[in-house]
Amino acid sequence: MARARVGGLSRKTGINPVPIIIFVLVAALVGAGLFAWDYSWRKKQEEATKPPAPDVIVRSLIENIIGKDTVKGVKLDTATGKVNATFESATFKPEEAQKDPQKWVANSREFLTAEARLASDIILNVPQPILAQVPAMGDIKTVALTIVYQEATLATAVAERGKEIQVTFVDSRLK
Repeated sequence: MARARVGGLSRKTGINPVPIIIFVLVAALVGAGLFAWDYSWRKKQEEATKPPAPDVIVRSLIENIIGKDTVKGVKLDTATGKVNATFESATFKPEEAQKDPQKWVANSREFLTAEARLASDIILNVPQPILAQVPAMGDIKTVALTIVYQEATLATAVAERGKEIQVTFVDSRLK
């Protein structure tokens, strides 16, 4: 019976297998770690590149037109294609009413109508790059706006695709 020699492979070939085995194990562990890191990094990048929800886009579009932090609330009903938004008027200046009340009323009504028209137009006619990323924005058919100033409702507006905007002035100073 032949007896196995001590140090078998290293004695036959002159190569010690322990460092090779350690190197292969370390390389496999580093490779697995890099793979796991790359996988998690790609997942985070995919999350970061997803377009925001339609109600967030509506808020952003209105704030781009009216002003930063003016939107008080947005509700989007995707089933009916209706958006309800409330925003603070950027043009309503009641302190100017003392100078010329009749001119102030006419100007205020004109400015509020313009704000409502601009806000509803940008929602109903979404820019093509946004529409390509969020097709649900194309399903919006009706926009109902409430324009406020210091928590008091000034006007409401309803706009439908293909129709003229209807503005109703609620505040007694604008009648």
